[in-house]
Amino acid sequence: MNDSATLRVDPVSSPSDLREFVELAYRIYAGDPNWPPPLRSDVRWMLDEAKNPFWKHANRRLFLARREGKVVGRVAAIVDDAHNRVHGEKTGFFGFFECTNDVEAGRGLLAAAEGAVRDLLPGCDRLRGPANPSLNDEVGALVPSESDPGLPFLMMTYNPAYYLDLFAEAGYPKEKDLVAILAPVGDLSFRRLARLSDAVRRREKGLLVRTIRMDRFDEDLAIVKRIYNAAWEKNWGFVPMTSEEIDAMAGKLKPIIHPPYILFVEIDGNPVGFSLALPDFNQVLVKMSGSLFPFGWLKFLTEKKKIDRVRVMALGVLPEYRRRGIDAILYYESAKEGIRIGHKWAEFSWMLEDNVDILKPLEVFGGRIYRRYRLVAKRL
Repeated sequence: MNDSATLRVDPVSSPSDLREFVELAYRIYAGDPNWPPPLRSDVRWMLDEAKNPFWKHANRRLFLARREGKVVGRVAAIVDDAHNRVHGEKTGFFGFFECTNDVEAGRGLLAAAEGAVRDLLPGCDRLRGPANPSLNDEVGALVPSESDPGLPFLMMTYNPAYYLDLFAEAGYPKEKDLVAILAPVGDLSFRRLARLSDAVRRREKGLLVRTIRMDRFDEDLAIVKRIYNAAWEKNWGFVPMTSEEIDAMAGKLKPIIHPPYILFVEIDGNPVGFSLALPDFNQVLVKMSGSLFPFGWLKFLTEKKKIDRVRVMALGVLPEYRRRGIDAILYYESAKEGIRIGHKWAEFSWMLEDNVDILKPLEVFGGRIYRRYRLVAKRL
């Protein structure tokens, strides 16, 4: 970099560049009580083309923006061959975006991502994001609201309010909002769910609800794979996860699983639905400074006892068994466990803003849309 007064956007080309790419977020959010620092090892794993199975069907290029020799922004340009095959598109994605409040840097990073996706995918005609690195992971930019956003729930994004302004300045308007529903875990909603659940059980004589069997984890994971990809296949933007991707995600989440929060519904012995909820370990991560060492493990063990929130991450029912109240059964059993262990709030996330079939039933037990996560896009 010959002229330290100008902005430069360059590819990540060395281990030290990659280290700066990872560390930038910890610098931007330093002192922000609403940002749960992810474990650095997790961030590196997500980006690692040799370890993360997502990269077996996708390619990426990483960029850093520097001003006066100091890193002020980062972005990943991503082309997911599976997405384009499933949807018949030529779409690229940008992700892992972090930037100071610098319009020129934001514009330069996204311009670099545009050039990279065109190179990776000749004829690429759209760049969409943020996706870190896909819609099966952390996705969207938190939309500012009048109230304090507070600590996000586990595996949900958080960012400064000015990010959407940076995107707009670079020519990226809204494409789709994803929403999060917040609901109290309490007696009122529980009683409503109990009545619905009882009615479903009377109607469905062969219905059985059970928790995950940790001693037969791989067997139950195979059921999740089958139902997950069948239940979501018609959703906007959905790309089926490979068996390896689901195995990798399960391996990452297994240490924080609370088995009574992972439920399966069987009818006449056949698995037809499942739900996955996890205690909100962001309430722990926010105390760990992004590292397990030297004291992260101790904080993990002490702080996890104080968790009072749960995120309902996935609830899927096979298409032929929908509109029979199976979702109400799963919500009820999760709520019963939440009350038992003292959780106060549940977040249901994320859902498409126009998915009325999912959003409307959540009103039954006091749920409300309280956060939006925006995907933006630009035609190339």
